[in-house]
This record gives sequence, structure tokens and C-alpha cells, in this order.
Amino acid sequence: MADEPTVLHPGDPEVQPLARAIASPTAGEILQALAQEPLTASALAHRLEMPITTAAYHLERLVDVGVIEVSGTRWSSKGREQKVYRLADRVVIVTPARDDLRSLLRKYVSLGLALGGAVLLAGLWEGRQAFAEISPAGRDSGAPVGAPMGLPGIAVPDRVAVYVLAGGLVVLLALIAYEALSRRRRST
Repeated sequence: MADEPTVLHPGDPEVQPLARAIASPTAGEILQALAQEPLTASALAHRLEMPITTAAYHLERLVDVGVIEVSGTRWSSKGREQKVYRLADRVVIVTPARDDLRSLLRKYVSLGLALGGAVLLAGLWEGRQAFAEISPAGRDSGAPVGAPMGLPGIAVPDRVAVYVLAGGLVVLLALIAYEALSRRRRST
């Protein structure tokens, strides 16, 4: 058996020829016969009681898509060289196109981290602005001498947080809508 299966999705260029080659009932009979033992085109035609041209046509199409392969040659009783066909050592899986969970999580977690970073930067910027308004003596210029000082600029001001979060949510919703539309177009 092959080490790694070939995973195909409906939009892949290899899927259409593969589907056409194996869709025929004759191709199915050929594959069943070759699953039992390797055969030449003439032996296959004789076993399945079909014209050799039909067998040769289907064999060539199945070889082209990689489902069967030429395993060697034999000499006929008339002295002609004949190809011997067998099933290819290949596993093919056709599966619906789907983003794997890891890539989706990576995409949205990185977006969330970027949004959180933007909120943090906005908070630091506002904190720096508030800290600059404090006088060099360490007190607010308009406050009485004994008044307690708060922690300037540690918390993110509400207006900045709202704007950054709202903008981030709009971008996130736009990305989700775009992805949903893309999937819908691919499935039709």
C-alpha cells in the first residue's frame, strides 16, 4: 500500500478525469478483475467478454488517472509483447473541501490577539496623555495639596475602548461574512 493517501477535493483538477474514468460500469468490472490478479488487455477482454478495443480504451484511461499501472510485459502466443496491468499501489480519498480546525482557530485567535493589542496600545496612549497632565511635583496642578492622587491612566478610558472594540468587532464580522459567502460560492 502507498505510504500516504492522496486526498482530493471537488475543485481539484485531478478529480474530474478520475471521476470520469471510474464512473463507467465497464471500468468497475475491470477494476474488480484486476483486484484478483494482474492481466493483459486481451486476457481481461476475454474474461469480461468484451471487445479488446473497449478493454484497451478503459485501461488507458485508468492508467492516465493513476488507478492502475503497467506492472510488466508478457509475450503472447503470436510473439507480440503485451502490457500486464494491475491495480496501482495508491489510496485516493475524495472529500468535501473544508478548512481544517487548526487553521481556522489560528486565524481567529490571531485576529483576537491583534484586537486585544490594539486596545492595550490605546490604553497606554491615553495613560501617557493623562500622566503628562500631572505637574512635575507629582500632583495635579488644580488639586489641593492634601488631596489623594489616583493612578493616572492605568485603566483604558471608556470611549477609546468602545471605539477600538467596535472597530475590531466590525472587522471580525466582515471576515466571518466573507468566509461564509466564499464557502457558499464554492459549494454551488
